Amino acid sequence: MIMSDKKTTRTNVKDTKTEKKNGGLKRRLINIVSLPLLLMGIVNMIFAYYTGYRTVSGEVKQGLKDTADSVGYVYAGLYKSDVYFIEEDGRYSVDTDKTNVETDTDYIAYLKDKTGTDISVLYYDIRYLTTLTDAEGQVLTGTVVSKKVVDELTARGETIFYDDVQIGDKNFYACYKPVKDDDERLVGIIATAKPTGVIKREVMLSILPMILISLIMMALGAAIGAGEARKLALVIEKEKNFLGQIADGNLRANLDADILKRPDELGEMGKFTVHVQRFIRDMIERDTLTKLYTRRIGQARMIGTHQAFKEDGVLFQLVMGDIDHFKRFNDTYGHDCGDLVLQSVAGIFNRMMIGKGYAVRWGGEEFILVYENMTFEEAYEHLCLIREEVIGHVVEYKEELLNITMTFGIVPGSEDDLDSIIKVADELLYIGKEGGRDRIVKLSDYEDLEAVKEELDQLKSTGDGKDDRAAFGTDNNPKAFRSVPAGSEEDRLDALMKGIIQ
Repeated sequence: MIMSDKKTTRTNVKDTKTEKKNGGLKRRLINIVSLPLLLMGIVNMIFAYYTGYRTVSGEVKQGLKDTADSVGYVYAGLYKSDVYFIEEDGRYSVDTDKTNVETDTDYIAYLKDKTGTDISVLYYDIRYLTTLTDAEGQVLTGTVVSKKVVDELTARGETIFYDDVQIGDKNFYACYKPVKDDDERLVGIIATAKPTGVIKREVMLSILPMILISLIMMALGAAIGAGEARKLALVIEKEKNFLGQIADGNLRANLDADILKRPDELGEMGKFTVHVQRFIRDMIERDTLTKLYTRRIGQARMIGTHQAFKEDGVLFQLVMGDIDHFKRFNDTYGHDCGDLVLQSVAGIFNRMMIGKGYAVRWGGEEFILVYENMTFEEAYEHLCLIREEVIGHVVEYKEELLNITMTFGIVPGSEDDLDSIIKVADELLYIGKEGGRDRIVKLSDYEDLEAVKEELDQLKSTGDGKDDRAAFGTDNNPKAFRSVPAGSEEDRLDALMKGIIQ
């Protein structure tokens, strides 16, 4: 089949516009694969952050509590005596005249240096000792803790934690441990705190490996998924183009062999598509009865063969063949028998022309064989084998055994127009038919085409009376078209006699 280049171009342009409009199958497949991976990566990172935050905050809580316990133990003596304060501008200072407690800050300073934890020792709600400083670096000794903290400690009577409490101008992750007297009254607080930024930094450091792994896995998954999506899109694109070529009439298009080897559904779709293509091609190109090329398709292919000879010098030989006395098969046994004879001959052609060329049902019981890339002598020798195969083939029809013969005319390919070459082959076939049938007539048997025409004209004008005589046998094959019932030799002789009498 000849495909229209303009039509194909229009189809391809249309497909390209559609692909751009819709974003392309490849892009959609990549998005389908990549977006879930991206969402999964984001979810994993959020989950990792909160998991890491809980883990780190738990460790920080325990650390702050342990530090508070240690400080409370060291400074327990502070709460056994009264401490008096003097207020001035909202801040308190120890009244040294009334207070006999002297406590240094070396221990809490040491702990802050080692752990990064700010520590405050409060007498009731006033910071008696502390490592906290304001923005100007002034120690926050004498400042008051939030009333909310005091109230909650009083109400709950146990250590409490805050993950974002403001002290001065900074936010802290803080632990408040109550100090009680013998009557279980709140007399002081041990506060330990770490800046919220430090905690967040520790959380990020703890989950950083998880985030990196998530990002790497997401990138790898996206890359692999995108690669597979591209492969799938390419396979689908090839199958689409293949179907497009079939739709444009190119029934000789080939689907990529790698697609047919795929063990998945796309491979199965490719196989089904090829089967459909072959079915359509056979239905259009092949004769329904004989499975040979139809005359129209055969003629188109012969044009290509002839063109290859003229352009590239690829040799070809053309044969016109005809089943001898075919009409009598139909008249004597019916058209079913004639169809069986045609199928038998076509089966021989289909089998023996593999790798040699091709066969065409030219019309009725006439056939054309085209030998490609073979010399005339090679083609003639092979044609002799085909003739012998036809002679040796027996058709069984309703318990009768029928022999077949054929007559052929063979001519070498030339630069003459194709119709002229076919006409010469047909003339040689006619000479063979008039000359007794069951034979091969070669153009090389004559000096030139004029000699062929002279003999042809002579046969047409005079006739030689061989047609009826040859109906039940020829000199080359006496058994041609003889009906031989399956039975004794006597029965065969009777049938032969009846044939002669008729």
